[in-house]
Amino acid sequence: MIELLVELHEGLPRLGPGNTESTLRALALCELLPAAPDILDVGCGTGAQTLDLSSATVGQLTAVDLFPSFLARLDAEREQRGLEHRIRTRVADMNELPFDEASFDLIWSEGAVYIMGFDRGLAKWRALLRPRGYLVVSEVSWFRPSPPAVLQEFWDQNYPAIRSVEDNLAAAVELGWQVVGNFHVPVSAWTNDYYGALRERLPVFRAANTDDRDAQEVADMTEYEMSLMDRYSDWYGYEFFVFRRAD
Repeated sequence: MIELLVELHEGLPRLGPGNTESTLRALALCELLPAAPDILDVGCGTGAQTLDLSSATVGQLTAVDLFPSFLARLDAEREQRGLEHRIRTRVADMNELPFDEASFDLIWSEGAVYIMGFDRGLAKWRALLRPRGYLVVSEVSWFRPSPPAVLQEFWDQNYPAIRSVEDNLAAAVELGWQVVGNFHVPVSAWTNDYYGALRERLPVFRAANTDDRDAQEVADMTEYEMSLMDRYSDWYGYEFFVFRRAD
């Protein structure tokens, strides 16, 4: 299924909900960054937000992902923009990042921390930050309590660790982070910036995998996910969280 999801998303501008405006809004909350920060983008995918960060800062960026094909797209884009000296890419597992402690001023992860778990990511990546460094993540979260049964069932099957915004904030404080700010990623970042290209890709993906039942199930699941966002966007979505080391 992972391979099929990678195939479905191959070449898309975004691999999850997000947009430039949200990235820059979260970055603006990191008011006390050094003039030229060292930034680590974890689970960068094809690097849409990596490129946004490079445009908005003058520091060095390290973009990490597990899938070489995603990084290849980012490599091509950085070369086209002449950013080889600013952005380096590396294939690595976010669970075991190959960097020394206190290497970065800012760790960034849009829509990816769920892979290892929100709490575990906040705990494990902490050591890679310099004192008073920032951690910025976006995480799918409940916006309202007691969601409709159909929505609860979907997330119980696909991400049972989903929690409310308030619970994620409380967990971060418990883990020793200072909360700098948080905000909802707009619905348009799902329906336009992410689902827009994905809707166009789905018929191509289905046609290329006509006899593959697993592939058709992946397509069905994706379309169902889209329909839930269309109906229930006020109940859940991605939340940007901006934290700072409290020590």
